Formats: sequence, C-alpha cells, structure tokens
Amino acid sequence: MREWFKTTELLDLDGLPSSPQGFSQKAKRAGWKSRRANGIRAGLEYHISNFDGDVVAQLRRKYGDDAIPDNVTEISNVKSVKTVSDMDDMCAVPVYNVYASCGFGMQNGAEYQLRTEFLPCLWLKRFGLTEDSARIIICHGDSMEDTLSDGDEVLVDIRELDHPVKHGVYVVRIGKHVYIKRLKYDIMAEGYEVISDNKDEYDPFIVNEQKLDDFAVIGKVVTTVMKAVV
Repeated sequence: MREWFKTTELLDLDGLPSSPQGFSQKAKRAGWKSRRANGIRAGLEYHISNFDGDVVAQLRRKYGDDAIPDNVTEISNVKSVKTVSDMDDMCAVPVYNVYASCGFGMQNGAEYQLRTEFLPCLWLKRFGLTEDSARIIICHGDSMEDTLSDGDEVLVDIRELDHPVKHGVYVVRIGKHVYIKRLKYDIMAEGYEVISDNKDEYDPFIVNEQKLDDFAVIGKVVTTVMKAVV
C-alpha cells in the first residue's frame, strides 16, 4: 500500500500545482507532511493525508484501488514527520534549462524550470543568498576548463549588480546567446573583456560601444552544485 508520493508523481493531477516550484510553495503554505525521498537528489515526497478526496480519487485511478489505503488521516509506522514549512534548514532553488555555453555560445529558446533542488539554507547564506536570489543552471562546452566542465551545474547569484561588475565569472547574454565567461572591465576600451579560462582554444574578445546594447550580465557564478567527472 502506498502512502507517500514524489512531486513528479503529483504534478499532472487536477487541483495541484503544475510546477515543482509552485508545488513547493503550496506545500510550505499548507504545512503539508513530507519526508526526504530515497535516492540521490530525489527531493521530497508527500503523505496522502495532505490531499482532498478528488486528488486521492485521481491517485486511485492512476495507481489502482489496491495500491491506495482507505481513509488515511495519519501517517502509519512513523513517530514524527516535519512539515515542509518546518524544514528551515533546506531551501528550494529552481534549476533551469538554460544551457550557458562554455564554448562558442548556446542560443536559447523558451526558458523553463526543470526541477527544484533542495539545498541547505546555511550553505546559501554563506554566499549571501536566499531562495529568491539563487538559481541553478547547466554548463555546456569546454571553454571554461579547468574551472568549469561540460555538464557542471552552477549556483548563480541573480541579484542586481552594479556596473561595471567586478572581475569574476558570470552568466552573460550577448544577443540571443548565453555564456558563462570570466569578465574584466577594460577602462580604456570602455567595455568588458570576455575571457575563456581555456586560453589554448578560445581567444578573449571585447564587448563595448554598440555591442553593449545587446549585452547583459544575468548573474554571478558562485560555486558548482554538481561537478561533472571528465
């Protein structure tokens, strides 16, 4: 008999949020009972007692009457479970499908949230970040080797930055293309030197004058969340 369901198993049900971020927010507001799901980076799963009769009926149709217990109002075989609102030690950070190029540039179409990553709030706080000011995006390409590798997931500080930004690694948009590059402001050129750490394969270039009209700093890369093994 099933009493616990992962967010991914609940998103297609009528009456529940349709995105992981919306689901997490509703769960916090409503104080839903939850626990950490099994598996690496598996996120949370929610107890069936959180849901009304319409949602439970949908779960029965989806998984079968025999799989869903009758009249579940409390958690069996568990002494205590924290609600999501009580989990002050974890913060929900959205992961987006923006593949920021560490190469010659990725052109991005519609940008949407892939999933929610739960990270320790104290860890975010070390970088001065909260759920609202942090995002996770995915690296693509080899131009930032050995600092960043293809497939790395990086934590980005999306708070508004002063111009010019300090020397460091940033997510930038140039025209329709998104990059992760090292930026260094060139006073004489009145623009940014855009630098790849893989200097043997990629030359730096300057963005200044009219090119700055199509240039935007999206956020500062703070650290890797997941490091690819290459």
